[in-house]
Amino acid sequence: MDLVNDLQWTTEVNAVDFVTIGREVHSGYRLPLSFAEHESCIEDTRGHGRWSLVLIEKGAGILSSGGLQTPFTSPVILCINEHEHVELNVSSGIPVKSVYFDPLVVNSKFNFDNVHNPHGDFSNTEEQDLYLLQPFIRRSLEYPCISTIDTANAQHISKLLVQMNQTLVAQSDLNWPCRSRSLLLEVLILLSKLINQEESLSESEDTEPCDRVNDILIYLHTNYSNKITLNELSRMFHVNRTTLNHQFSQLTNLSVIDYLIKYRVQIAATLLRDTLLPVAEIMERTGFHNTTHFWRIFKKHTALSPSSYRKQNCWMYVSGE
Repeated sequence: MDLVNDLQWTTEVNAVDFVTIGREVHSGYRLPLSFAEHESCIEDTRGHGRWSLVLIEKGAGILSSGGLQTPFTSPVILCINEHEHVELNVSSGIPVKSVYFDPLVVNSKFNFDNVHNPHGDFSNTEEQDLYLLQPFIRRSLEYPCISTIDTANAQHISKLLVQMNQTLVAQSDLNWPCRSRSLLLEVLILLSKLINQEESLSESEDTEPCDRVNDILIYLHTNYSNKITLNELSRMFHVNRTTLNHQFSQLTNLSVIDYLIKYRVQIAATLLRDTLLPVAEIMERTGFHNTTHFWRIFKKHTALSPSSYRKQNCWMYVSGE
């Protein structure tokens, strides 16, 4: 398969900045996704047609945007759309990790106009992808440009961004464009979960169970690719299995293991419909280490096998591939 020809949307990129250009593998191919690490600086991309996802893991200072000044203590994450610019004021140098991308990197149907003003022509799967972009589109108390996050999730996001950059730099095989995009997708999925998590847990009046469930959610969101058992969680969080599951289901409406499986399937489904990565790679990355088990669980939750789901929903899928 000729990836450059099949991904025709890449030729429509006009901006020359904030683009990763293929060297030997897919030579000349322009991917509107790039990574940079600066010190005490947030790039202004308003003239380049890019969104910025910015992670600040250390330090404190003031973030200025739209005439408002927001004091912050790290870690914080910023979701800056094409109309916004955030200035960083700090007393000493702090590292800033930034990802620049066009929304069509998530789905080729997306552009700056239709993501801000959906016209009703999106399919159900496109609507799912659009939901992942809400932190860049909506502005409200639930969707601020600047959000404080916990240290564990910040470290996990940092790890994914570093892996994305390594993939963009190495360009080691035919799948480097999809693999780098898939790491951005994992970050966006996690951000959507953190927003939902904050909303649901804020409704609880019982502090101790709420804090414990929050800690468990953080662990699940940052370790889903590894083997996780209820016994292990019980020992880790110093609570018996029954109490742990009861408190967790009270706040999430799911048992711990059901939540974990649902999260893994969500990531797997997103990577199947938005990338052409091998199914085996997606399976391993989402914590399924047995093909038969993966297919059975995935079909139980989506009514389709992984390959059938991709054929039916992947916007990059080429018939007969």
